[in-house]
Amino acid sequence: MVKRLMMCSIMLAFAAVPASAQVFGSQRISVEPYIGYGFFGDLPEAGPELEAAMAYGARAAYQFSPQWALFGNFQRSKPEVVNVTEAEVTVDHWSAGVEFAYVPRGGAEGMLPILMEAGLGQARYDYGGLAGGEGSDLAMNLGLASALQLSPNFAIRYGANDYISNYAEEGITNQIFVHVGAELSF
Repeated sequence: MVKRLMMCSIMLAFAAVPASAQVFGSQRISVEPYIGYGFFGDLPEAGPELEAAMAYGARAAYQFSPQWALFGNFQRSKPEVVNVTEAEVTVDHWSAGVEFAYVPRGGAEGMLPILMEAGLGQARYDYGGLAGGEGSDLAMNLGLASALQLSPNFAIRYGANDYISNYAEEGITNQIFVHVGAELSF
């Protein structure tokens, strides 16, 4: 009888755990290598026009509660410069900030989490041999993502981020990247 009572108590305690804790488990640290595709938008007059390009990067996070995490992110892309023969620029984005995880309740079993992130960092441009050389701007990173949890330690994470910066102090630019990666938790 005591064993049955303990077993029922354990099952009730597990059922009472928030859905987000059931989705993410008890792992607190995660790393994610990813690939993406970036749209650079219209740069102000001071900057060249950049083609959309592939990006690669990595993200690390520390989850300090079921809904909140701290993250750090770095990505690099090498878009071509429009109307300049064989010209390529290296664009680096890095940011650090907070993430909020929300798992809808009342829906179907296994709802995917909605992950919202906001952070501050930098957008750096290296034009190589082009006039202007290098430049860097303070950037704000706003993102929306989700993750398909395949095991307690592995998920496929996908989403979009908008890096907003004041390009060379000439005007606001939005650079939007969509990405997918393998998130490893431990």
